[in-house]
Amino acid sequence: MKNTNPQFGTKFEYYDDSFMELRTGSNGDMFNCIWKPENVTFKDELMSLKIDSDGQGGYTGGEWRTRDYYHYGFYQVSMKAIKNPGVVSSFFTYTGPSDGTKWDEIDIEFLGKDTTKVQFNYFTDGEGEHEYLFELGFDASEDFHTYGFDWQKDSITWYVDGKAVYTATENVPETPGKIMMNAWPGIGVDDWLASYNGYTPLYAYYDWISYDESVTKVNVSFSSGKTYKIVSQNSGYALDLAWGDSKNGANILQYPYQGNLNQKWLLKPISNGYYVIENSVSGKVLATQDKTAKNGGNVCQWEYQYLPSQEWEIIPTGDNLYKIANRQTGLLLNVSYASKDRNANVEVYHDVDSPAQSWWIDLAE
Repeated sequence: MKNTNPQFGTKFEYYDDSFMELRTGSNGDMFNCIWKPENVTFKDELMSLKIDSDGQGGYTGGEWRTRDYYHYGFYQVSMKAIKNPGVVSSFFTYTGPSDGTKWDEIDIEFLGKDTTKVQFNYFTDGEGEHEYLFELGFDASEDFHTYGFDWQKDSITWYVDGKAVYTATENVPETPGKIMMNAWPGIGVDDWLASYNGYTPLYAYYDWISYDESVTKVNVSFSSGKTYKIVSQNSGYALDLAWGDSKNGANILQYPYQGNLNQKWLLKPISNGYYVIENSVSGKVLATQDKTAKNGGNVCQWEYQYLPSQEWEIIPTGDNLYKIANRQTGLLLNVSYASKDRNANVEVYHDVDSPAQSWWIDLAE
């Protein structure tokens, strides 16, 4: 029953029947809607889940799920929640009687009545009541942020924007489940969700999800949805996508910081403490040009394909400086020949404790 692939991820570019399912029917009870596949849409590399009117005084909702089942590991989502009383937008794992198993579930839920908080919960063999409300310090309906949980045999640790914020250790679920997301209005649970006002349509948005069975190690935290400049300690010049080129294989170099989009980067946590580093203008990610790059291997951009050559560990060294190591090779992001020239090439190289391998990472203006 458990999926044998140690990693999984999708950016919701389109509906793929080979690993996705869209729910139909109804849960009943507190779920005041019928699930409709047409309430799940894919556009501009985002998935939206819609709560809508059914035209007859009732409501429809949207639910997405994987076909496969996943077990212990690190689960993440980049999403923007619905802000409206009486509704829920979510990310969770679930298995139950409809799958021929006991009811085991791990939840990340946004209650639309107050999206400055997120609720964590879990069920083991149908036993729940483990709710924990976490104060976010921002409004989850206003921008995309990254949320996740590390599910292990003896614990569940929830994360917000790469930072561990809550851990549960009692009666932890043990049954593999499907990865799921849904958006729905409640009924008969006003003390929990507040009364639903009937407003439609409402949308929750999802950018990407990921799973990694490895034990997670998150060392640093960057704000999801914010752009950063990455500046060489050696030269004071910024990491730059040459000419703002949108093509796969476009080169990466250093250049004086101008505040242009090709010099701004999204740092998106994926799994086990690694990040994809996405260019703000092209939407493509930092990668080694050769998947098995050696010392001096070139760095370029490429459409994200969930390859370790496109994933990076960001290692703090103090004073807001970082080393940036490629997941595939362990080699560091490096300015060729420690050059201080504008347009100098960026490559990967083994750690020689050089300022050319040390980077300031700050929010872009």
